[in-house]
Amino acid sequence: MSRKKRPQSPTGKRLRCNRCGCYAPRNLASKAAENWSGKWEGGRIALILCPPCQTPLENAAAEANDAELAVARADGGKFLPDPVLCITGTLEDPGTILYGRDHLQRISAEGQAENLALVQLPADTRCEPIVGGVMVYLPGQPAAP
Repeated sequence: MSRKKRPQSPTGKRLRCNRCGCYAPRNLASKAAENWSGKWEGGRIALILCPPCQTPLENAAAEANDAELAVARADGGKFLPDPVLCITGTLEDPGTILYGRDHLQRISAEGQAENLALVQLPADTRCEPIVGGVMVYLPGQPAAP
């Protein structure tokens, strides 16, 4: 589980807790939504839970994910949510795929590329997978401990 704050629900309709059915706050980046927990799969919300419906284990996992994101950001990383394809070079000369091969394989198998973000990065960029996406460290950023 991760607590990623997004400005609006991905489908435009109001999300509901998967267990009790209560409505999530309209603005998922608001203070009222900060303890809601969601699980993203393939760039789509697969599960959303209100605070009372979260088990202690789910809540602990979300807190651990929040801490991991905070540490990575403090180290100069920038979080990019899935589905994202990070490449070096240009569209004419793409260079290397730094992150997102699994998204390309899914698109190849399913034929659907909706919501996929393409990010072009400098050659010396470092990308590290993290729950729900990737942390991008641009050249000159400190290395992870």
